[in-house]
Amino acid sequence: MDLTIQHLRCFLAVAEERHFGHAAARLQVSSSALSEQISSLERRLHRPLFRRSSRSVELTEHGHDLVPLARQALEAMDEVVTWAKGEVAEPRLRVGLMVSSPRFRAIMATAARRLPHVRWQIRQLGFLRCSDALAGGEVDCAFVAEIGRNPAPAFEAVPLWEEGCVLVTPSGHPLAGRSSVRLADLAGETFISVEDNEVSERWYSALSAEGSGPRLLPVARNFEEVLELCGAGQGVNIAGESAPETYARPGVSFVPIADSPPATTYLYLRRERRSAALDEFARIATGED
Repeated sequence: MDLTIQHLRCFLAVAEERHFGHAAARLQVSSSALSEQISSLERRLHRPLFRRSSRSVELTEHGHDLVPLARQALEAMDEVVTWAKGEVAEPRLRVGLMVSSPRFRAIMATAARRLPHVRWQIRQLGFLRCSDALAGGEVDCAFVAEIGRNPAPAFEAVPLWEEGCVLVTPSGHPLAGRSSVRLADLAGETFISVEDNEVSERWYSALSAEGSGPRLLPVARNFEEVLELCGAGQGVNIAGESAPETYARPGVSFVPIADSPPATTYLYLRRERRSAALDEFARIATGED
C-alpha cells in the first residue's frame, strides 16, 4: 500500500474544512488536484473516507477513524524534518486555543520570558477541534473555556480562572441597551451554537432557564463566526466577560448576565507522560512558578 504524506495532508485539510474548495485554498492546490489525491487515498485504503454531496462534505466512519492516525503520522514526519534541520534539541510547545483573552496573552508573555529556550506555536482551534487536536497529538495542551465547572472528562483539566458571563447580541436587539440581564430574560432566544452536539450540550446545559433548555442554532465553528452571525441578527450567544476586550466590534453588544454560572478556562492536558517543558508551562499558567 503506497501512501504518501501528501495524501494525509490533503485528507486532514478536507476533514477539518469540510469543504474541498476551502481545503484546496489552504493547501494552495487546485480543487481538481485535491479531489484526485482524496480519490487516490480512498482507492489505496479500499475505504470511502467522505460522503460528498453538492452542498456538504462529511466524514464516513472510516474517515473519523483515520483522523487521529493521520495527525500522528504528520506529527512524526514533522519531527523527522525538525531533526534533519538540527533543531531536535530545541524544545517545542504547541498551545491550542479555543478563544483568546487578555489573561491568555499574559500567560504566554510570562512563559516566553521564563522559557526562552522553548519554540512556541499557538494553534487557533475554535470550538470544534480542541479535543481532537489534543487527543491526536496536534497540540501539547489547550486553553478551553467552559460554562460552569464542567470540564471534558477525557483530559486532565487544570482550572486557571473564572469570570462572569455576558450576552452577545446584535446592537439593535431589545436587550442590547440593558445594564444587565438575567437568564430568565433569555427565554425564547435563539443561541448561535457550534456544530458539535457534545460541545454545545456541555456549554449550554448550565444556562437552562426555568427548566427549559435554550433553542440552539448549530452553525458556528469558532467565536469569530459567532460574532458575525450575532451581528447579522441570526441569534445571541454567551461569552466570558473579558470578550469585549478582545472581540469588540461595530454591530455587536455585550450585556452582563447577573445570574449566569461562571465561565471557567481550563488548561487541558493529555494524561500520559509529558515533557519537562510542558510541566513547567503548566506551573506558569497556574501561577505556581
